[in-house]
Amino acid sequence: MYAATSGIELGLGIFLFPAWLIAAVTTSLQPGRRTARRMRRMSRIALVPVSVALLLTAARLVTYGLLARHGWVFVGDRRLFTTFVTLLPAVIATVVWTVPWLASAARTRLPDPDAPVPLDEQVRARSARHVVPPRLAAFGGFACLAQLFLPPDRSFWISLGAHGLVTAAVAGLLVWGAKARLQRLSTGLEIPRRRALAIRLGAAVVVLGTVAGLVDHEIAGSRLPHTFSMMKGEADWGGGPAGQHHDMAGGHHMATGAGGADGVSVDELRGPRSGTPDRRFSLTARAKKVKLASGRTVDAWTYNGQVPGPRLRVTEGDLVEIKLRNELPGKTPVTIHWHGVDVPNGEDGVAGATQDAVLPGKSFTYRFRVQESGTRWYHSHQAASEQVDRGLFGALIIEPKKQTRPVDKDVSVLAHDWQTDKGTVSAIGASDELERRRAQPGEKVRVRLANTSGGTREFAVDGVPYKVTALDGTDVHKPTALKGKKLVLGGGNRMDVEFTMPDGPVRVTDAGAPDAGIVYSPDGKGKVKADLSGPAFDPYGYGSPKRTELGPDSDFDRDYKLVFDEWLGFYDGTFGMKQTINGHVFPDTPMLMIKEGDLARVTFINRGSEDHPMHLHGHHMLVLGKNGKRASGSPIWQDTVLVRPGEKVQVAFKADNPGIWMDHCHNFWHSKLGMVMHLAYDNVTTPYEIGGPVGNKPE
Repeated sequence: MYAATSGIELGLGIFLFPAWLIAAVTTSLQPGRRTARRMRRMSRIALVPVSVALLLTAARLVTYGLLARHGWVFVGDRRLFTTFVTLLPAVIATVVWTVPWLASAARTRLPDPDAPVPLDEQVRARSARHVVPPRLAAFGGFACLAQLFLPPDRSFWISLGAHGLVTAAVAGLLVWGAKARLQRLSTGLEIPRRRALAIRLGAAVVVLGTVAGLVDHEIAGSRLPHTFSMMKGEADWGGGPAGQHHDMAGGHHMATGAGGADGVSVDELRGPRSGTPDRRFSLTARAKKVKLASGRTVDAWTYNGQVPGPRLRVTEGDLVEIKLRNELPGKTPVTIHWHGVDVPNGEDGVAGATQDAVLPGKSFTYRFRVQESGTRWYHSHQAASEQVDRGLFGALIIEPKKQTRPVDKDVSVLAHDWQTDKGTVSAIGASDELERRRAQPGEKVRVRLANTSGGTREFAVDGVPYKVTALDGTDVHKPTALKGKKLVLGGGNRMDVEFTMPDGPVRVTDAGAPDAGIVYSPDGKGKVKADLSGPAFDPYGYGSPKRTELGPDSDFDRDYKLVFDEWLGFYDGTFGMKQTINGHVFPDTPMLMIKEGDLARVTFINRGSEDHPMHLHGHHMLVLGKNGKRASGSPIWQDTVLVRPGEKVQVAFKADNPGIWMDHCHNFWHSKLGMVMHLAYDNVTTPYEIGGPVGNKPE
């Protein structure tokens, strides 16, 4: 509902300006008609666009009422000021003065309709109270359009004062201009044509020069520094006591609040350096042309020549060692991030925060002990919007020490969008066609769904009742049977689905690739139609409650509020839809500061028009509730929380893994447009920086 209303409001904002501009032009033409007949006809014509503009304005106000039902935060900034301060006064003036005059002029009956309009009638028609309101409303409509380019979350009083002063200034200029024209009409003194043309050309040059200068200034001001620290953002202590805010990149240090200046480097927060690994892997990043099942070709970047990369299986408690070697072309650096694994900070694989990215011909070894189990995945965290898209990702399965739900078949379904020689193609792994597999009746099947692309995906399981047994790799407590549901996964999310194979076929389908998917049947030839029309699965009331260390009534040390928004503008020299957190884009987004042992609560508010799967590295978040309603089913522990337009989602976590942790939208294209921040422990520093000799770029 919110997304649709927000889209309508956006459309109304775009059309308001041309609607009021046409209304202003036609209203201005009305006094210039030479005869009574023509003036009456122009009055009737002018009433049409004025009425349309008024209806559009009324519709916009109605959409505000609908948006406000989701909370005042969804209307209380740019929308409030551009409409109520800039547009509405002019609209009221139009209704009070302009519309009655036009209606009266449209009904006027004169003895001789073809006689010239008397001078006093022309003067009265050109009165500022008649012609200025639609022009001022056109300016208000322009402001409603321009709000797309205005940063959100400005100070209430500053915004009110700025909008009010600008509107008053424009109104004054319009009234002065109208009175000047009226005086010239009354005295018969007209500005010479050449002089008038020169004035107009001069004004156009000034306006265009000003616009060009502002654009050039915005482009230059938006460019990110060649190098800067991940710790650049303003410290947000979540309402709790402040500590240290370190910025060690480049050899400098900044401290705020009380406490000592010494800190722990992320290089000291590494996994065990000694001991024989229980599992050892080697992953080599290299370029390769890969054919999908359909024959479409991908210019892929791979781990070990595979897309997806090798499926890594380890067991809870294992000491794991993975050696990454880079053989990509040119000077393309690479890393590996262990998505959803609470590794020590120095093993997290974020270029510029926890390590320098690995250049071609170089290698880096990750070592950590896994203290959890479930479905995870791994991917590059260097220029991730490009590298993950091109194939640098794979499944990571952590088996529990004690298997409580053994299965006969265990399959990973990594849904991905590939850029091929024939356009964008959605696939499961490298299979963009329907795949048929054998499964005997009575066999237990576990399907590990994973969304490795940025956009939200929907899955369906048809032909059998099933259970959702894990969310982001964490078991659901006492799951119940489902059927006919759409399983919604945000970018980076995982969901385990389990079922017992029936006599007939079972199909697993990704809505993004409805002609692909997997069909299980006893003979491997089964057919079943995909059904993606069902209602969405709601995890907030699924399963049974279970006691947790954290909860909605916990005594939190930190309380953060993060509002997601969007506005058109330049970011790092490129024009696009900037994705903001609390009105800022990275690196000026808030730095969430915390102390080890703190309990933290975070409220995510999405008032934009796109989904934001928010991924916190190094921690699992307990989802407390959505839109003011508490979660009532099994505890939901996730590393990536999907926040859809119009939603307020509240989560909590314990600060039990010191480091500097990336916290970002896992739609990497949103990260690339600024939706990145960090969670930093007060005593942790980093020697790494964005840019630098290796070109660290984590998004």
